[in-house]
Formats: sequence, structure tokens, C-alpha cells
Amino acid sequence: MLHFPGIDPAAAEWLTSNRKIKALGLDTPSIDYGQSKDFKTHQVLLGKNIPAFENVANLDQLPTTGAYVVALPMKIEHGSGGPLRIIAWVKS
Repeated sequence: MLHFPGIDPAAAEWLTSNRKIKALGLDTPSIDYGQSKDFKTHQVLLGKNIPAFENVANLDQLPTTGAYVVALPMKIEHGSGGPLRIIAWVKS
């Protein structure tokens, strides 16, 4: 019953093939759309060791270049994901 947008798997494939991205963040509860059953976008990104950050706020306030995002995950033994504290450093 979840309804929210995500990153289309084809877009994830394009990003990983045509851009040198180090991570991907968005402001929805998942990088896959809400009713996804196969979580293909997760598979594409994480299969290429590109971490994904979900429920991220205020991304629109960062400049398109010159910003560094530092993601500080909570260590959870045997976990495949967990809560994250994200900070941004903007190069002046």
C-alpha cells in the first residue's frame, strides 16, 4: 500500500554507466518506488558498491557542485543497512 516515487532501475543503470557517482540520496523512504517487489534499483546501485541514502532532507539547499556529503552510519552487527546521520560540507 506504499505510494512514493523512486529511482527507475534504467536511470540507476544510466547513472552508474555514464556518471562517476559515489552515492545516491533522495528524500523518499526507498530508492525503489513504493510498491516495488524486486527492488531492482537497490540491486543495480548496491551491486556496484554505490551506497544509497533514503529519507534525506534539504538536498535542494546544496549546490550542484562543490559540496561534500559525509554519511555516518550506525553500526549494526550483521545488518545490511541502518540509520544514518548525514552532514554536508560546502566548499567556499
